[in-house]
Amino acid sequence: MKSVPLAIIIAIALFVGVWNPLGMNLNQNIVFASLIITVATWATQAVNKTYACLFLLAVFMIFGSTKPYDVLSFVWSDTILLIATTTLLSVGIMKTGIIHQYVEKLFRKSADSKLKLLLLPYLFGLLLVFLIPQAFARVIIIGAIFSQILEAKDENQSQAKSFLIFNGFLAVTMTYMFLSSGDIVLNQAALKFAGPEVQTVMTFNRWFSLMAVPSLIACVVMLAVTYFLFKKELNHFTPEMLQTSQQENKKATTADKVAMATMGLIILFWMTESIHHIRPWIPALFGVIVMFAGKILDKADLKSVNPHFIVFLITVFSIGKGLGQAGVTEIIFNHLKQWIPDAKSAMYLLVIAAIVMVLHICIGSSVATMSVVLPILIPLTASAGYNAQIITLMTYIIVNIHFLLPFHHATMMIGTAKQYYPDRYMLRLGTVMTILTFVLLAGVYFQWWKLMGLL
Repeated sequence: MKSVPLAIIIAIALFVGVWNPLGMNLNQNIVFASLIITVATWATQAVNKTYACLFLLAVFMIFGSTKPYDVLSFVWSDTILLIATTTLLSVGIMKTGIIHQYVEKLFRKSADSKLKLLLLPYLFGLLLVFLIPQAFARVIIIGAIFSQILEAKDENQSQAKSFLIFNGFLAVTMTYMFLSSGDIVLNQAALKFAGPEVQTVMTFNRWFSLMAVPSLIACVVMLAVTYFLFKKELNHFTPEMLQTSQQENKKATTADKVAMATMGLIILFWMTESIHHIRPWIPALFGVIVMFAGKILDKADLKSVNPHFIVFLITVFSIGKGLGQAGVTEIIFNHLKQWIPDAKSAMYLLVIAAIVMVLHICIGSSVATMSVVLPILIPLTASAGYNAQIITLMTYIIVNIHFLLPFHHATMMIGTAKQYYPDRYMLRLGTVMTILTFVLLAGVYFQWWKLMGLL
């Protein structure tokens, strides 16, 4: 516990509660103040995140209008089953080492060109989407591989190594925007928070048609930006930094081949869900059983399903419902309308985007930001005539490509936690992306959505 930050957070929440600028009743005031306390402690890490989550869940049950059963409904949802099963699948794929082998071979073949080195992780990011559903697992694999085969003998080479790993992590975060299944946590959370209306129409094909082309352009822009921002670090790379790893000449065992064949079958089921209507977690569970039977996975791997992360997801998935049924969302909605320009203004969506960006910087977590923002913004913008799909995807893009510090992006934070690259790399890129995010939205995504008849 960090006593000083926690005391400041509670003092601010009490001040807002006593002042009551939005004119809420007692229960609504308690719910709103509790949300401020919880989100602020997440951002500052003033207390353990799990304790903060349990506190907010308790407040929703006691002072909100949502039944306890509904507050905890995420516990028995298809989403949590899919997250748990795909986490274990990802662990199984990592343990086979097959992915490592192919990545290393391609990396060595690309070592003669700096452009190829920068492009290669983007290719991996796209290909691994189909084999490893969780972005966390993909960056862990890429980080581990790059760390193993790149040897830094001095400070300059160390900078080159750090940047190449940073580029690998960044490539994963950019490429999973192409597909709704690109990241089983962030992408699915965006659809879940958007509500049934968006979930129903945003099929695999629909997401791809709206996101693939503009995201490809965004990848090119990001590649160019990182090249110029980190040109000094990249120039320190030399092919002599490559070393042989234990995985490079590893031969696939029967169990490895079975695991890959199983993943191919699972992917086929996921891609044809609209035909057979089998819930995605069911073939994923089948794959987990096969990997346990083949002794690729063992009892110890069950620990990879992090209970603290599950509690966090339960909490963020309850925020929209808790605020909405308590009437807090409607009150915020009515006050927010006063600060946003007329819907006919060319700046309308960009002002909305700026609000999302500021809230993301304050809240920190991408998932938590969407859980707070989407239930409020979707009805607000719908009254102005904007399609909920636009607001959902715009919010998702912002929380994914704009970050300043590690806690703003959980996937990128893994790299700093493992000390693959320093925090300042994120800040350096994020400062530029503060402007470029608006450019990409207005000049690329919005234009493409106009062509698609959505805007």
